[in-house]
This record gives sequence, C-alpha cells and structure tokens, in this order.
Amino acid sequence: MKGTRSKQVVIGASGKPAAKGVKPAHASGDGARNGDATKPDFKVEFDIGTIKHLGLQMYSTLPPVIGELVSNAWDADAPSVTITIPTTQLNDESEITVVDGGVGMSDTEVRDAYLIVGRDRRKELGDQPTTRGRKVMGRKGIGKFSAFGIAGEIEVETIKGGETSRFVMNYAEMEKHAKARHLLMPSLPPTGTVTKGTKITLRKIGKFRSRKIDIQSLRRNLARRFSIIDAEERSGRDEFKVVVNNEAITAEERDLKKLLEKDTDGSLYIWEYKDQEIKPGTGWTVSGWTGALARTNRHVDGIQRGIVVMARGKLVQEPFVFDATVGQQFALSYIVGELHAEFVDEEEDTIGTTRNSLVWDSEANAAFKEWGQKEVNRIARDWAEKRRSDNEKVLAANPLYQKFVDEANRVGDRRVRRVADKLIRSVITGDALADDDTQQTMIQLCLDFIEFDAFHELADEIERAEFTDTGKLVKLFREWEVIEAKEMMRVTEGRIKTIEKLQHLIETDALEVPTLHNFLKEFPWVLDPRWNMVADEVYYSQLLRDEFPEDVKTLEKNRRIDFLCVRESNNIVIVEIKRPGATVSTKELDQIEEYVGFVRDHVKRTTDPAFKNKSVVGYLLCGDTVDTWRVREKREVLENSHIYVRRYGDLLRLVEDNHREILERYERLRKAKLDKSPTPVVVL
Repeated sequence: MKGTRSKQVVIGASGKPAAKGVKPAHASGDGARNGDATKPDFKVEFDIGTIKHLGLQMYSTLPPVIGELVSNAWDADAPSVTITIPTTQLNDESEITVVDGGVGMSDTEVRDAYLIVGRDRRKELGDQPTTRGRKVMGRKGIGKFSAFGIAGEIEVETIKGGETSRFVMNYAEMEKHAKARHLLMPSLPPTGTVTKGTKITLRKIGKFRSRKIDIQSLRRNLARRFSIIDAEERSGRDEFKVVVNNEAITAEERDLKKLLEKDTDGSLYIWEYKDQEIKPGTGWTVSGWTGALARTNRHVDGIQRGIVVMARGKLVQEPFVFDATVGQQFALSYIVGELHAEFVDEEEDTIGTTRNSLVWDSEANAAFKEWGQKEVNRIARDWAEKRRSDNEKVLAANPLYQKFVDEANRVGDRRVRRVADKLIRSVITGDALADDDTQQTMIQLCLDFIEFDAFHELADEIERAEFTDTGKLVKLFREWEVIEAKEMMRVTEGRIKTIEKLQHLIETDALEVPTLHNFLKEFPWVLDPRWNMVADEVYYSQLLRDEFPEDVKTLEKNRRIDFLCVRESNNIVIVEIKRPGATVSTKELDQIEEYVGFVRDHVKRTTDPAFKNKSVVGYLLCGDTVDTWRVREKREVLENSHIYVRRYGDLLRLVEDNHREILERYERLRKAKLDKSPTPVVVL
C-alpha cells in the first residue's frame, strides 16, 4: 500500500486556495498586497483547540492582550513600545497597532522560534538576561496568540540585520485548516514603515462596535500590570516607556499610594515589606506594600480592589486578597497593594497559562498564600483599629460635638450627660466605617433630645445596657415618647442605607444567590414598603425551578439568579431574580406571568389548609426593561393582575418616596424644639 502525503495549502487574498504554481496576493489593511516571491511561505503548526483556549476563551479583554505584546517588546530589549488605539467606535477597517524598537527577528528566528507554538524560551536558551540585562518575562511561547481573543487577524512585520519578514495570521483560515494542523502564510513585501524592531497590527476586531475603547482605563490597567514602566530606578540606564496614542504612561499613573487614606496625623494607611521571608530558611522573599484607600467605590475611582503580585516587573496575579476570610470583612473593599515575589517565576513555572494568576499547588506558592492570608487578616485588624482611633480624634475636634458638650454641661443631671456622651462615643468609635455623616447624625440625636424628660427617666436603663446589644437599645428608645418620631426616621434612613448596600453589591459584582436570597428575606420592604415579615417557602421555589429550568441559550447577563417564594400575610409572593445587567422584554414578562399562573393553579388545587385561599403575587427583579409600547402595555396588564416589575435602580427611589412623610414630620418636630415651642403631638 502506497503512503500518502499531506497536501500543503497556500491561502490567497480571497481566502480560497491559490492556483497551482501561482503566488497568491493577500488582502490586508489598506488593500491587496502581493506576496514576496523571494521568500518561501511561513508555516505555523497548531492545534485549533489550543488556539481557541489561549485566544478566544482566556484573553477576552483588551488590557491582557496588549499586556502580552508589551511583554514581548520588553523581552526584545525595546527602549519603548508605541500603542495606537482608535478613539472612536470600531468598524471593519479599524486597526490596533503595537510597535517596538527592539532587536527584531530574522527570517530564521521567525520560522524556527516565533512560529513554534509552546516553545519555552528559557528552557531552550537558558534563563539568561538579555543584552540590556533584562530578565525575560515570556516563557510558554503562546502569548502571540492572545490577540485572537479580540481580533480575527494578526499581522507581524519585523526587521533584523536589514532583513524584513512580514506575514498575516488569520483565525478564520486556521479554523478552516484545523484538521491539517498547519497553515502556510504568504511572505509579504515590507511596508517600509518598520525600520527597527517589530510591528504587530490587529484587524477584524469584533469588540467595541457599540462603544468606544476607554483609553484611560486601558492606561491605568497597563500601568498596574508593569512595574518596569518608567520606573525611577531604571531611569538613565535602561528606560522602558509604553506610549498610548502618543502619550507615555507615567510612573505616577501606577502610583496608587497617592490615593491611600491618611490618618489624623497625616500618615498613610500603608503596610510595607522589604525582602521579607515568607517561610524561614527558604529564601522566598517578598517586597512591596499594601494599603487602604479612602473610599470603597471602584466605579468612582476606576481602581480594582485587591493586591497584585509582580515578578520580573510584570503582573503575574490579578488583584486579589489571598482568599482570606477576615473578621472585618468590609475592610477588604478598601485594600489595594503591590507585592514583588520573584520566586514564583524562577526555576519552576508556577504561573497560569494566561500569565495573570498563580498556580497554588507548588510548595513555594502554597507558603506564599498562607503568608498572604495571615497578612491580610493582620492588616484588616490594624485598619479597623486605626479607623476607630481616628474616629475618636475627629470626634473630639468636631464643632457639633463641642456644642453637645456645652449643651450637656448646661443640663443639671450629670448621669444623663454621661450616658449621652457614652452613647455617642460607643457608636462612633466602635464603628470602623463611621464617617462624618454618621458622627453628625449621632451627635445631633443626643443634642436634640437631651433636655426631654423621657431621656432623663430612661438614663438608668441606658447606662446599665450593653451598648453592643443593639436590640436592647432599640427597645429602650422605642419606649421614649418623643424619640419615637426620631426612631421612625432612623428606620427610614436605615432602609435607605440598606438599599445603598444592595446597590454597592451590584456595583462591585458581589451579588450572589445566597446574598440576594437572604437579603430579600430579611428586608422584604425592598419590594413592597408595607411588608415587614415574610416566611420562606422553599417548596414553591423548588417547584418553579423544576418546572421552569433556565434555557441554556439565554445570554449570561440575562440569566436568572434564582427564584424566591415567600409567604406574606395572605399572599404567596413569587420573585424571579434576574441579574443586574438583565434587560427584560415581552418574553420575560410572559414568563413571569406563566410562573404566577402555574402557582395560582397549584394553590387552587392544594389540600393544604395553610395555603388554601391564598393570593399569589408576582415580582420580576431585573436591571431594566426594553422601552417599547408592547412592553409598557404588557406591564400595565400584569400590574392589574398583581404582577410587578422592579428594577434594581428603582429600589432606593421607592423607599425614599414611601418614607418621605416620616422624614418631613421629624423635621417639623425638630423645628418645634428649636423654636422652644411645645412639642407637637406626632401621629405616625
């Protein structure tokens, strides 16, 4: 039996095989360009599954893709790398270019090294520094394919020793030749625009068609990914600049220390390390810092919370907190930092395939994680204590507090004065998150009512109460006739703060099934201000999940988080919880109507007296609704049938509107006291 030979396929400009013996033209960028007949085609051997995994699945956003190309420029001893990004929405003609002034590649190096998938440069050549003395960042030889995560075509043009090599890798063509496991790419003539180093051009970019690329966000992300960018210690001997749209990224852009919180003495909330050994006798050392920001909303400052890990000047672990579980969990939303741990990228490769996360099963990395968890716990405790101490100092200097002290001294009863002062200090200094508004509210509370007889009568009970026992304090305050109005206002403010907490969970992508499920059970008034207590109905929740499984074709952002069924008074309430980014159309409205109808029918047929004659109410919690007349008309029909749509963004407004009268009545009460007029009767 005769052997067979695999057929070599050369791709022309049309995407079809070129005619036999004819050198194909290649369509790219500004038009068709003829191949370079003096050079043979370039050949890349590949496994399409690997390319999909490394490109489409693992590099789906712009910063890590550009980061890989910046790493290649560093390894090529480039003094700078210039990135050009379109400033408008992308179209079929848009290009992203990355140009470095490094050593470039010869034709032989392109064929025998660059186009070899999975080539371990360090293993093959030894982990030797470059001519400029740089430690090489690359290792796996797969970063070049990361661009397929956002682009369908990658053009490479490089020059070395006067010899230019230029070719195009096209993902669609690689898919067509997946079975052959190799692709021939025509050698293209030089464009004349590259005189030194390498130019990478990305085309057929599928993303950013409906919105512009956020250039500032990209700059911040790149700045945080590379400690070698415009580094002060390298200045004058081996500069490395990253230029985005003609403007170099500066060291200041990666300096998060300037955003850290300062204590009352003006010192930063920062914990620093210098060659600290994470495990005695191992030589595994860490340098860097961890700090606490002054605010906790990443959507305001654009900073991703967490600690990054760097090795060889490049990010090897995206921001995280070492999976630490701390008693002061809220502290984690303030923590940022940068740690340099060279040992994670030395002899053993302990960095994940995408080079932005560590693999924790090695001895060194496991020890690093254990050390990091202990440090995060220590920092969280220190942060909370520093915050409490600062709050107490700020309180002492607060003009309103001084006014309270003067007013309290005017009151003859020292016990009342002492209790009120203790209450203020307990609430403010005991709460690490207490801010100026918290202080003002608490001080004003005691200042407003310290003269009332009811306050005096309960002074003994308040003094004996444990201030950590919030429930006991609430009970005492509710016995306080005049304070009842204030208490109602505080409940209202508490509800508003609860909604703001929910919005924070949404903004920080911290919304998970148990979190939201328990949130709605604990605070049912979020959906209807008349509700104060509900009972969970697990049976009906599971019944709906079984009867109406999620369609696997549903987009991730539109997928359901969970069903929640509760019993409130004479109602069974069905809540379908969608993701915050979900946009509801008539399809989803028809679905919630079907769910409610199903349960109503089930209730009619039940023999359980606990559910007999119960009404069934429906809620659909989502991000937004499609603005069409069909959707508006459908919502109106559903509301007549006691089926409602609630948007996450509407929850705060609904609570404020439904409690406005309480807030206004309290203000009238305060005004009456300040005017020295008799206290009005407040009917709530």
